[in-house]
This record gives sequence, C-alpha cells and structure tokens, in this order.
Amino acid sequence: MLVAYLDNGTRVNLLTGYTKDELREMQRKNGFYCPECRSRMQIKAGTMKVWHFSHLPGISDCSLLKGESMYHLLGKKLLYEQASRQYSDVLLEPFFPDISQRPDFFIPTNSPIEFQCSTMSPSLFMKRTKGYIGKGMSPKWILGKKRLKILSPFMFQLSSFDWLTAKLSSPQLPSLTYFCPEEAKVLHLTSIIPVTSTRVYGTLFQTPLEEYSFQELQTPPSEKNTNSLFPVTSWLYMKKQWRLYAFKQNHPTFYYLKKLFLQNGSAIAYFPSEAGMPVLGSYTLTEPSYVWQSYLLLLSIIPLKMGEPISFSRAYKSMQWLVEKKLLTTRQLPLIETHYSHAVLNYLDLLCAYGVLKPAGKHQFIKIRQPVFPSTMDKALKNDFHIMQFSVKHGLNPLFSGKM
Repeated sequence: MLVAYLDNGTRVNLLTGYTKDELREMQRKNGFYCPECRSRMQIKAGTMKVWHFSHLPGISDCSLLKGESMYHLLGKKLLYEQASRQYSDVLLEPFFPDISQRPDFFIPTNSPIEFQCSTMSPSLFMKRTKGYIGKGMSPKWILGKKRLKILSPFMFQLSSFDWLTAKLSSPQLPSLTYFCPEEAKVLHLTSIIPVTSTRVYGTLFQTPLEEYSFQELQTPPSEKNTNSLFPVTSWLYMKKQWRLYAFKQNHPTFYYLKKLFLQNGSAIAYFPSEAGMPVLGSYTLTEPSYVWQSYLLLLSIIPLKMGEPISFSRAYKSMQWLVEKKLLTTRQLPLIETHYSHAVLNYLDLLCAYGVLKPAGKHQFIKIRQPVFPSTMDKALKNDFHIMQFSVKHGLNPLFSGKM
C-alpha cells in the first residue's frame, strides 16, 4: 500500500514527495501504522521498485494484508498522478471504515477507482461494489492489461471476472477499461459483442496516459466513434465454426438442444440461418447466440401454425424456463442495469425483419413463415451468406456494418 499513518494520526502518502531519509526518520521517531488494523508497518523504499508500506510479520487478521504486485503498485501510482493533474483533491487509498473498503484512489466526482489486476470471487466483487453504491458512490473499475487476451484485431478473450466490471456504452453495448503501467497506456475495449462464453468481438482504443481524461470512464471513446464494429465476414466464419463443432458439445445445454433438433427431423449443425445472429442484449446470456436463439425458435416459433399469434410474454416464458432449469445461464453484470428479456424482444423484432414474424401490436407477433432447416452443410452456409447479405443491404441489424 502507498498510505500509512504515524502514531500521532498524521496521514503519510508516499506519492507526495518524501525523501528516503525523511521516511526513515519518521519510521524511527513515530512508526507507521495500517489504516485499518492499526498494526505496525514498515517502509519499503528500494532503488528499483515502487516505494510502499507492508505489514510486519505475524499479522494475520487485516483485510489489507495481501501484498500488491509491483505491476499493480506502479499502475496505481501512475493513474493517481494523472488523476491529480485533473482534480485538485484526489485521495490516495482512502479507507472507509463503515464498509471496511479502501479503493486505490478517490476522485471528487464521488467515484472510487479500483485498479484490479488479479481475479477476485464474484461474491467479493459484488460486496465491494454494493458497499460503494450503498454510500452513494459510483465505483469505476480499471483492469490490468495483462488480463486482456488479444486474439485478433477484432476478437478478444475475456474472463467471467472481467465481465463483472463491464459498463454500458453506445450503441447500448458493454465496454471495459484496461491500463498497462509498463506502456503507460489506457485501453478501452468497446462495442463488445459476445461470440462464445469467453470470446467477444470488440473495438480497442488505446490512449497514452498523459492524454487520458478520467471523464472517459463515464463516456468511453466508442460513443464518439461510428466506425464499423467488425467485418461481417467474421460473423459468417463464426457461424461456420458453430456448425462444424456444435455436435461435439456434451453439456446438458447442448444435449437438450440436440434432442429438440432430432424431434424436428434435423441436427444441431443444421440450425436455421435465422439463428446465431447478434442482437442488442445478447451479452446478458453466456451461451452463443445460435444456442439460445435456436431454443427460442424450437420452443416458441416453429411449433406455431401459419398465421398463429405469439406474444413477447409467451416467448420470454420459454426462455425463463430454460434459465430456471440451468440450460441457459445469465451473465453477472452488476454495473449494467439490463435483463435478458431485452435480448428476447430484440430477436423477435429481428425475426420480423427476416419475414418469419410480423408485428401485430405492441409486443405481439404473427407467424408468417417457417424458419428453414437446411438439409446439408453446403445449403446451411449458403443460407447464412444470403441472410447476412440481406441484413447488410437493408440495414436490418444495427450490429452489422461494412460491406459483404
């Protein structure tokens, strides 16, 4: 940690310009003490590392006891210094005793900032986040860049913990913020569209720290940018991969889905091309879009007769049943106020654009065409191409951009 107290209650911030001799003298005369447990601490002021305080051996019951890596300490130092250039009263490591929490620093917009490099349990993250919110604060989480796996210019791998820190940005898609202290760069991963439970499409913006404004934690760069989200051909490639490898999945989610396809005289590899499309809100479910959309088609749309009505409520109840049976899993998103019902409604609207349904009042629909089960892989891939081409040509899906 970078802050400790003297025995007379004076707060010592290591980033305010103390010399090594001054710190050694304070340690000799007064001693340094932990902000939480008030046990004795020692100064670590070497020549190659970030100066910091650490507990003396033998302390075991302090929540601040866990040591911080040099990567984390350097990141916290650099971020705090940049924030201090923009705000005059930034607090480094303030301790809030009523909730026993200590953010890395606090800026006067009532925002505790956490630079998180390691994984913590979802329960601990929720506890800390709710603690801040309960005090009327708006917590912001910045992740260490080492957590981000860049697979291609448009595809990234995220852990379930990274998803916990996601916030909403335009166009109603999640975004994440990362920082690399070694490169002194802030990275915004914006317009996140999930492909699998761990892989996503997104747009990555990099900003040198000296040019970074902490207001961007409220307004990520994606809100000012209208570039293509990703090449549409990438989604066609992903649908092909789903078709080729779906049969290998043995999780109960896929077992029951395969059973439904067999009952309809088809196989999971030949899911209708109307399924497996990105829609706003799809990030609320961890399963790939072809899975939950195939479920919705098989349970709610395909059994209908032509001209038969269906309501959003009826379609949602079938999805709700799948979630309750743990055949579908909702993603934990404590900083985003949304629900998977939005994904269901947006998909029903997309089916209207594809001519499977037609609107019949608010959240009411009528079936006018049966989704097609392709009989061969070649036909499936051709159908995927045609529906994608149709989507792009007519601008039916806001998440598709670019040309075929």
